Amino acid sequence: LWLLKSIHVWIPNYGFVLILFSVLVKIVVFPLTKKSHQSSKEMQALQPEISKLKEKHKNNPQKLNQATMGLYKEHGVNPLGGCLPLLLQMPLLFALFQVFRSTIELRNAPFVFWINDLSSPDIIYHLPFSLPVYGGHIAVLPLIMGITMFLQQKMMPTQASGQQKFMSYFMTGFFILLFNNFPSGLNLYYTLFNVFTILQQKFLTPSQQPAN
Repeated sequence: LWLLKSIHVWIPNYGFVLILFSVLVKIVVFPLTKKSHQSSKEMQALQPEISKLKEKHKNNPQKLNQATMGLYKEHGVNPLGGCLPLLLQMPLLFALFQVFRSTIELRNAPFVFWINDLSSPDIIYHLPFSLPVYGGHIAVLPLIMGITMFLQQKMMPTQASGQQKFMSYFMTGFFILLFNNFPSGLNLYYTLFNVFTILQQKFLTPSQQPAN
């Protein structure tokens, strides 16, 4: 909140403050994001070896797990490396949720177009009924956020299994439902962060290919 208010001294619109804030956060977590991207590419390179191990130890899950972990250790690959940026994001999202829900300065703070209150959902249509989790209205930013999440998943270099793909798509759908009732300021930040991540992946991938 202190940082947002400090930036607001120079930029009178909190929506544009969030754009700058997203850029600053992206710069701070850039090393982790780069490492996550590299980890995903390393995991992709090991997929043929992992497939061989699955075939070799298909009747012994314990040996398969030990052999897989040994393969990761041999090649210096962290299978959880791709989760680092997301894990770092979660406390920040919780903090921003509280900021936008409870801070007086952000109530009725407009951005542009239909987003006229960053402390509440950017509702464009009220439904004649209410759905579990989703609520009784349609907000635009959660839908845009879902699209950015889907694009991120499509750009990931790791070849996911059918179950992993299902879970990633399920989580995207769940986030759309859940974030429909969240403050538009939070949704704006998360959407912007995803967009910057997509741009980073797009321009980061070619620069890393020669090193591999």
